[in-house]
Amino acid sequence: GIKSIINHLGTNSFCRIRVGVGAKPQGGDLVNHVLGHFAGEDKQNMDEAKKKAAEATAVIITDGTEKAMNLFN
Repeated sequence: GIKSIINHLGTNSFCRIRVGVGAKPQGGDLVNHVLGHFAGEDKQNMDEAKKKAAEATAVIITDGTEKAMNLFN
């Protein structure tokens, strides 16, 4: 995860795109909620989030982080 990336790079100073996955289902398993397969409305939401993350990545590459933050936050 992110700790491994920071350890390998030797810094936490790098650009990242965060995608929220919502609240843990009551009585549910957090790991399964985050890493499991999404269905129904959750799948649609994650498909849209992946699309926006890809668009944000393109803006970061072409126009920089600040522009991407202004457009996508």
